[in-house]
Amino acid sequence: LEDFKPLYRTAGVLNKGVAFIFTDKEIKEESFLEYLNIFLNTGEVPNLFARDEYDAIIGEVSVPYMALFKGSEPTKEDLWAFFIDRVRANLHLVLCFSPVGVKFRNRAMAFPGLINNCTIDWFLPWPEAALGEVAARMVLNNKDLQCSEPVKHKLISQMASTHRQVSLSTNEYFEQFRRIAYVTPKSYLSFMEAYADVYVKKVQHIDMLASSIRTGLSKLVEAGEDVARMKVELKEKEKGLVIAQEKSAVLLQEITASTARAEKKKAEVQDVKDKLAGDADIIAGQKEAVERDLEAAQPALDAAQSALSAINPKDIGLLKQLKNPPEIIKRIFDCVLILFGNDLKPSALVKPKEMLQLDDSWSSALDMMSKPTFLRDIFNFDKDAINDETIEVLYPYISAPDFTYEDAKKASGNVAGLCTWVKAMEMYTTIAKVVRPKMEELRAAEGKLKVANQKLAKAQGELDAVQDELNRMQKDFDEAMATKQRIQDDADATQRKMDSANKLINGLEGERHRWTSMSEEFANETLRLIGDVAISCGFISYVGPFNSNFRQTLLERFYKGCVDREIPVTSDLKVSSFLVDAGTIGDWALEGLPSDELSVQNGIMVTRSSKWPLLIDPQGQGLQWLKKREQVNGLKVTSLLDRKFRNTLEDSMSFGTPMIIENVEEELDPILDPVLDKAVQKKGKALVIVLADKECEYDTKFKLSLTSKLANPHFTPELFAQVTVINFTVTMGGLEQQLLARVLSFERAELEEQRQKLVEDVNNNKKILKQLEDDLLFRLANSTGNLLDDTELIDVLNNTKVTSAEVSEKLANAEDTDKRINVAREEYRPVATRGALLYFLIVDMSAVNPMYQTSLVQFLGLFDYSILNSEKKPNMLASKRIGLIIDYLTFHTTAYVQRGLFERHKVVWVLMLTMKIESVAETLSQAYIQCLLKGGGALDIKSERPKPAAWIPDNVWLNIIATSQTVLMLRDLPDSVARNDQLWKHWYDEDAPEETKIPEYDDRLSLFEKLLVVRSIREDRALLSVQTYISNTIGQRYIDSRPLNLRDTEEEANFRTPLVALLSRGADVTGIIMDLAKKKKVQVTSISLGQGQEPAARKLVSAGMAAGSWVMLQNCHLGLKYMVEVEQQLIKLDEDSVNPLFRLWITVEPHPKFPIGLLQISIKITNEPPVGIRAGLKGSYAWLNQDVLDAVSQPQWKSMLFALCFMHTIVQERRKFGPLGFNVPYEFNQSDLSASVQFMQNHLNDVETKKRPVDWTVVNYMVCEVQYGGGKNHD
Repeated sequence: LEDFKPLYRTAGVLNKGVAFIFTDKEIKEESFLEYLNIFLNTGEVPNLFARDEYDAIIGEVSVPYMALFKGSEPTKEDLWAFFIDRVRANLHLVLCFSPVGVKFRNRAMAFPGLINNCTIDWFLPWPEAALGEVAARMVLNNKDLQCSEPVKHKLISQMASTHRQVSLSTNEYFEQFRRIAYVTPKSYLSFMEAYADVYVKKVQHIDMLASSIRTGLSKLVEAGEDVARMKVELKEKEKGLVIAQEKSAVLLQEITASTARAEKKKAEVQDVKDKLAGDADIIAGQKEAVERDLEAAQPALDAAQSALSAINPKDIGLLKQLKNPPEIIKRIFDCVLILFGNDLKPSALVKPKEMLQLDDSWSSALDMMSKPTFLRDIFNFDKDAINDETIEVLYPYISAPDFTYEDAKKASGNVAGLCTWVKAMEMYTTIAKVVRPKMEELRAAEGKLKVANQKLAKAQGELDAVQDELNRMQKDFDEAMATKQRIQDDADATQRKMDSANKLINGLEGERHRWTSMSEEFANETLRLIGDVAISCGFISYVGPFNSNFRQTLLERFYKGCVDREIPVTSDLKVSSFLVDAGTIGDWALEGLPSDELSVQNGIMVTRSSKWPLLIDPQGQGLQWLKKREQVNGLKVTSLLDRKFRNTLEDSMSFGTPMIIENVEEELDPILDPVLDKAVQKKGKALVIVLADKECEYDTKFKLSLTSKLANPHFTPELFAQVTVINFTVTMGGLEQQLLARVLSFERAELEEQRQKLVEDVNNNKKILKQLEDDLLFRLANSTGNLLDDTELIDVLNNTKVTSAEVSEKLANAEDTDKRINVAREEYRPVATRGALLYFLIVDMSAVNPMYQTSLVQFLGLFDYSILNSEKKPNMLASKRIGLIIDYLTFHTTAYVQRGLFERHKVVWVLMLTMKIESVAETLSQAYIQCLLKGGGALDIKSERPKPAAWIPDNVWLNIIATSQTVLMLRDLPDSVARNDQLWKHWYDEDAPEETKIPEYDDRLSLFEKLLVVRSIREDRALLSVQTYISNTIGQRYIDSRPLNLRDTEEEANFRTPLVALLSRGADVTGIIMDLAKKKKVQVTSISLGQGQEPAARKLVSAGMAAGSWVMLQNCHLGLKYMVEVEQQLIKLDEDSVNPLFRLWITVEPHPKFPIGLLQISIKITNEPPVGIRAGLKGSYAWLNQDVLDAVSQPQWKSMLFALCFMHTIVQERRKFGPLGFNVPYEFNQSDLSASVQFMQNHLNDVETKKRPVDWTVVNYMVCEVQYGGGKNHD
């Protein structure tokens, strides 16, 4: 309404014409149309302006009113009427509504003003003539198109035809696959733009390649001419080389003679040198031994010298004053006297204190100390003069135990150093005694060596003279050889140049032929671009929404159109190879994109389309590829329900980061329109996009992708015009390849790792090879001057060629290895085939009921679990192991899926599974399956032969005819029925004809053919016949009922995986969930959704996540908006923010709008009573645990439980027979059974306490009349 106010003012006050454009995409609430309807009917929106605004308008319009009606006195009503009349005249509404679907019809009926007060301008599809005119503007004005005028006109016709063909094909696609796609004029304009862009780029690429190849070929021709010229030059240089060789030979003879003389002299000198060297080595060894022996005494001498240095004249003076110094001092000085050769008192042994001692000569010592040079004499003592006799005299003194430095120190301080000096002299003399003879020998040897060195010097002089002569001659020879070498090098360089050139020319011989043929083909290739680009751009612009088979059909039609119009086009054009190279496809595969043709085509459309891509991606593979592809670029992932969606969008556009909007529904938020339309405006130097009146910065690096989990969405034509819709639904072949890799990663991990490594290597090698070829051509084409003068370039080219050959060899080896690996991998293909079959069967079940949604991630979990848990033994044959995996996978998947199916659909699943298995094994034809499903529904009773008997219903007769037309063995079935009328009537009247032999044909028919006969004639017994067929084909266990094991199901779930219970009449899981919670001692909080219950539910879920309790959301079909919020909350759960014991239980009735994403991450369960008495009893017994059986000790207890379960099964089974069972479809559910068991338990305990018999009348009344019959209004 606020938008109307300025329009009213412009139209009514300013009296200016104004138009308000309003599209159906902007209708968020139907109340918007109510205001439009009122305005269209009355020209006025009531209560639009507040009182102050009203008064202001009255004041503003009074001036023009008075100017128009001079002299009048208008009232407020007159002025307001004048204002409204102006508004009606000037304000125009332009409503843009799409006629697709029922919305426009419903709105037109609800708001008749849209029809009655509007001029309807219905825009029909553009006619082919109009399409041609649009194409003509692009084609005829495009100067880049390299073709004749007639071809241009044919191209115009082809473009218009392409759009028209696809537009008509959408109806065909809907009829075949029940999927809706739209083609809009904007798609056609996008087709035009893509054509102009791709054509120019392809022509530029071909021109650049042609120029490079022509230049390269001319260089090779020049190189060949240069080689011929170099051959002549080489012959002349070889003549000069012969003359130089003769001159050097003469010099060589002279040098040889002189060298012989010099060598003889040199040998003589060398002999002397060798002998002297030996003598020198011996002398050096002797010298080293002498020095080593002397070094042993050096520490003692140094210690003695240090000790003597500490003695000063004062110390000696103090000693001289002593008349009777200590005994040790006397003996030390006796030793000094001995060493100096002074007089000594004759030796006489005394025995003081029982210790032998020598008499001292202290008086002589005093005389010696009195000399002023005493200390200097000791320092300069000639130790080499000491003889053996002196040492012998010293021995009694120094061998005394107290003749030590420490004892002497105690006696007389620093003078004790003389003790150390005496001992050092003794040690030195002892060592010198051994060393001295060696020193004498050393001196003699050194003398001989000196004489020999003099002789050597003389001989060396003679040798030097000879060597100088030899050097002079060698110099002359070197100069001659240098001249020869220059000539030789020049010739060798020429030869190398020739060899390199020949090697280059010969090495590039293959490329030269290929380049020559390519050069000749460039003109044709450029000519064929007219048709090739038309097909490829038609592919990019139009085929995205279609599946693989229909895409191929459209491409064939595009090609046929070009051929029929004689437009040049490449035969058998493969669009994927035309638009991308093998290296790019390999990169996509490494990023996670499946390598099948459909996925490659999708990758091309995502990366090449001019519009943003919208992926129909129910399995999420496209989303995962985009995430991995763009994660290095700062990818942002969000959804339209994200509270920060607007901020994320603005940030991504501003910073130029890629953005993915996931889980989009059939309609998008109108705020995205400017982004989808790429309505970029330039403001100064910046680019901006206006989002709802707000200018947002825009970076050209910004990328937007949208993904939807809807398997078969119905997008509006407007959305098809804004985005490129791409069908990313996984194909059977693509999934089979993925599952094959998956099973091999478990069973033959080394093989799969080797294959993966091989894929990476092959992709890298192909890139290297392509780069090398491009680089080779580039260098060759861009070299300047003479090619043969550029040796570096020649080496690079040769190395490039060698590397290219190595890479080519690696690729050839990889191809052989790939073949061997594939042979080994193919052994496990049956597992992958069965897995793909099961997954697509699961997908098909969603068409039976929209709640039967299972994601590919969930199925892959089942697939992995089956491989890990199927029987496996060491040395088991691969064929047996494969069979075990297939059996386990099939049954485990069936049990998982049937757990979430209603009873009536479980047999549908198993029948479809059985038929698919036989169909893949080629033991069951598609015609048989169609006959079972359709019967004679497509036939007309009036156009077929008349039925032979009145007892045959019309539909049965049509079924018989259809079966006879399908089954070869039954081709004469109508004749047989006519011929044996009574026999067939008897079989028709049988209570169980499926168990009775079929007249005339029983022994000749297979099980499925018998089923077709039963389905044709006794359709009411077909289901029982189906069970027989299933049992005999894949096993009885597939049709046996399996009671719901809620404990195992709950343990299978986690805090991110909700458990969704699908509700139906008489089936409620609340009771068994509560019972399980009691047994596991878990708190359960529940809430029933409805209007205004979302806030309370949010609190319960948050509390449950924090506490680790169970939360049950009941009747969630009444709170679908909140379910979308729950889905996002579970997806974004962080392990650290939730208690892992948390479980979310959801009970819901089937609803087509229930969030698919929530169903795909959940475990689905149903709790309907199973079909059949036996299955019903098994279901009831599954609920009775050992605690219930042991609750009562009375002998009647177990019999009563059996009777009650049997009766419960009977009443539930009767419900399935409609009015034959009960006139009113009463509900009998688990609560009836549990209440009755509780009553009987209480009653038996009571009678046991009071010691009286069971009151059967009371029991019968309470169970039958009260518990089961209490809510029934018929006796």
